[in-house]
Amino acid sequence: MNNALKTILVTGFSPFPGAPVNPTERLMRRLPIRLGGNRSGCRFLFHVLPTTWAGRADVTDRLRREIRPDAIVHFGVDGTRRTLNIETRAVNRAIRVRPDAEGHAPARPELGRGLERTRSSTLPGRALCQAAGAAGAPALVSTDAGTYLCNATLWDSIGSSIPSIFVHVPALPRGRRDGRPSYHVVEDAAVRLLQETARRLR
Repeated sequence: MNNALKTILVTGFSPFPGAPVNPTERLMRRLPIRLGGNRSGCRFLFHVLPTTWAGRADVTDRLRREIRPDAIVHFGVDGTRRTLNIETRAVNRAIRVRPDAEGHAPARPELGRGLERTRSSTLPGRALCQAAGAAGAPALVSTDAGTYLCNATLWDSIGSSIPSIFVHVPALPRGRRDGRPSYHVVEDAAVRLLQETARRLR
């Protein structure tokens, strides 16, 4: 049995065009309070990633190499979703018509030339989905992480051979009639999902 303390890197994103308020940025401030210390038997490290194509290498790749975590859980917002989506697959595509937070598009329509078409997560998507749902959040397992930076981040993390997964959360609800989960429900779901990730690593 390996008794060494495991490290889980947890990331959110800064705002970007179409998402001037990114709830995952708030998650990165709140989750350390909820999961601080070693109460889950793991060390959690939280970071907000820039929503830029340049940030893939300048920030995200550097974090992976310097921290060398045992697992990575990425959070990002998708305004088209009504549920939490546990993304278990990334595709070798990069959309070129939607700019990043600096107004730039990816250099090429693919993330890596001559590489595989898809990459699959090795973290248990269904179990993590059930953990999120236990908090009262609507949650689904998904194989469509899109073709924007969310997908690229998952693609890179899976390719690093570190067990990784991506969680899309909906934008914050607007008014009482909006059926999307509240921020507090999303936060509770994130806590349970991360606790389940920690449990799986022990």
